[in-house]
Amino acid sequence: MAAIDTLRDLGTELLLRATQGICDGSRLNAESGHADALARLDDWAGVLSLYATENESSSVRASA
Repeated sequence: MAAIDTLRDLGTELLLRATQGICDGSRLNAESGHADALARLDDWAGVLSLYATENESSSVRASA
């Protein structure tokens, strides 16, 4: 019976270590993805501001 308890404890320890590594990796990937998304939003905000100032001077209207 002690051998089964030892195997169960070792299996539990291995499972916890493996899961912790997966969770840490997922967190790092999420943080990296978030930083990339913010950088892209900043880039597009800069482009959008250039586009808006360029078109404001011509005052073009569209109608359907």
